[in-house]
Amino acid sequence: MIRLTLLHVIWIVSLIVAVTVSMAQTVTRSPYLQTVTPTGITIRWRTDQPTNSRVRFGSNAGQLNQETTDPTATTEHIVTLTGLQPASRYYYAIGSSAGDLMTSSDQYFQTSPTVGSTVPVRIWALGDFGVGTANANQNAVLNQYRQAAQSHPADIWLWLGDNAYNQGFDAQYQQNLFNIYTDILKHVPVWSTPGNHEYIDNPNNLNVDYFNLVSVPQQAEAGGVPSGSKLNYSFNYANIHFVSLDSEGNDGSRLYDPAGRQAQWLVSDLAANHQPWTIVFFHHPPYTKGSHNSDTENDLIQIRQQLLPILEQYQVDLVLSGHSHLYERSYLMKGHYGQANTFDLNQHAISTSNARYDGSPNSCPIINKQAGTIYVVNGSGGQLGGQSVGYPHQAMVYSDNQVGGSMLIDVNDNRLDAQWLAADGTVRDKFTVFKKVSQRRYFLTIPDKPLTLAASWPGNYTWNSGQTSRTISVSPAVSTTYTVTDQSGCLTDVFTVDVDNSTDTNLRFEGQLTINPNPTTGATAIKVSIPAPQTIDLHVTDNQGLVIFEKQYINTAEVNEQINLTVPGDYQFIARVGSQVLARMNFKL
Repeated sequence: MIRLTLLHVIWIVSLIVAVTVSMAQTVTRSPYLQTVTPTGITIRWRTDQPTNSRVRFGSNAGQLNQETTDPTATTEHIVTLTGLQPASRYYYAIGSSAGDLMTSSDQYFQTSPTVGSTVPVRIWALGDFGVGTANANQNAVLNQYRQAAQSHPADIWLWLGDNAYNQGFDAQYQQNLFNIYTDILKHVPVWSTPGNHEYIDNPNNLNVDYFNLVSVPQQAEAGGVPSGSKLNYSFNYANIHFVSLDSEGNDGSRLYDPAGRQAQWLVSDLAANHQPWTIVFFHHPPYTKGSHNSDTENDLIQIRQQLLPILEQYQVDLVLSGHSHLYERSYLMKGHYGQANTFDLNQHAISTSNARYDGSPNSCPIINKQAGTIYVVNGSGGQLGGQSVGYPHQAMVYSDNQVGGSMLIDVNDNRLDAQWLAADGTVRDKFTVFKKVSQRRYFLTIPDKPLTLAASWPGNYTWNSGQTSRTISVSPAVSTTYTVTDQSGCLTDVFTVDVDNSTDTNLRFEGQLTINPNPTTGATAIKVSIPAPQTIDLHVTDNQGLVIFEKQYINTAEVNEQINLTVPGDYQFIARVGSQVLARMNFKL
């Protein structure tokens, strides 16, 4: 007969616990990053046995001196780090209270820049990609990104739907996505949208695996307006506002229902957005002639007719989709809701340039767009091929259904450069958009006073004074006009430096000036009067010299003008009569 003492029992129990803990120390899904913000990030991973969760992290790979824990025993580990510094790199290790499970020098992340900052941002985007290791196109597209990332990795990664074939089951995500992109997922945060394959082509089934493996900001944790749903959300990254929409799911309404939940939320989110750039992504494209046909498929028709007017109203810059297994890129366009053969370049294209910005004919970038959107179908990250009757779509600048690829999108302040990096290593399409460039600036100064002038864009420069840097310093003795152009002759800034050699700059000629009201509320009345008719020049600039309004009045003794200002700030009004300053006055909105 075997008699167990209390010490034996304790030893056996501890052994069982140790074995159980040991069994739980296997990671079956490597870490991946979600919902990155300037001060936080969510890290997820999976283990084969339930255990509590711990993330150790720090700014030095050899000193992970901070930690966040979750005592809940689970196989699906979701840990959110908070209190981080913006635009900062952190290294991390995942595990449990028993110890680290995975730690390496390639486990790191970068928090988002401060919202509104103009630092360079790189986005990697692709759709229809999780086919499996046997898919040559998927492997080639991935390898081309890896090569590009050696010198310039992405800051965030957009999944455009149909992320794991064939039904978007959890096991298919594991085999066709997580096992293949493991190295990238460790350090590039993912923002995703589902496609029809995530729903197994059943829009009414919201109980799908996709929603269990993503953590998205439902309560505006990353900016935007709270959506309260995993189907759709928005976030800010630097000076870009992103919106992810679900073009497949039916939670009582479809995306294209103007009175539906998603569409109503979209209107409120875009109305509240003040970021310079806006990128929207969803799976089903409004324009395509690839493996799907936007002329004949009802979902695509309804999206084009019902959703696009909302996107155009709020001046969305770029729309990214997948679904059709090719690459297509439209003109900057607006107001086309019909079939492909009704597209009229003169009527619907806001710009007819191909925008490649490579010095070839008709390749100047899109400049200072006030309306219109560029639509890209980027659905050949794994799947590839197919075309519909009428290929290529008439609204497209470029289409390619022979080679797969993915997109790299670089945003640097007021410049956006997008390139389609094909599976064969070539950049088969690219386009550039600038905002607030080709400006006119006016400065009133005294002789020989130093003044710094800066071109309005990041890029290359040729000044009429010979310099090739973005900024130059000038000290003119007389009034001088300076110009700077890019090397393609597409962009030009003009700086008028008005040198006043007199000592009295107020109300010469016994003239009178009134600005009403001051401070102004937007609509500003300006009145100038002088004793006898002469030529009067008016300039209104902001505090950086940017010309807001200018006009010349010939042979007149009185000017009455009204201007409308929209941006709060300090402004300067200057009136000249001939070569002399009549008056200069500062005012505020």
